[in-house]
Amino acid sequence: MNVEEIGRLVRAEPFLPFRVCLSDGSAYEVKHPDFVLLSRTVIDIGVGDTGNGRIAESIVRISPLHIVKIETLQPA
Repeated sequence: MNVEEIGRLVRAEPFLPFRVCLSDGSAYEVKHPDFVLLSRTVIDIGVGDTGNGRIAESIVRISPLHIVKIETLQPA
């Protein structure tokens, strides 16, 4: 999976939430485009909801090399 593909999902109009599945079996849901920061070698994803939907509890940093699939989620 490359960063450009993730970027297209983040910029899609309308935005559709998606789940990033990694090679170690972990998965992270992206429910808002503001919760993703992309670079060539790293993707930062804001995880956890603090209640207002706009502030993440924490950030996970992943390598695009470990993404095995992307799953589209149903919009809220």
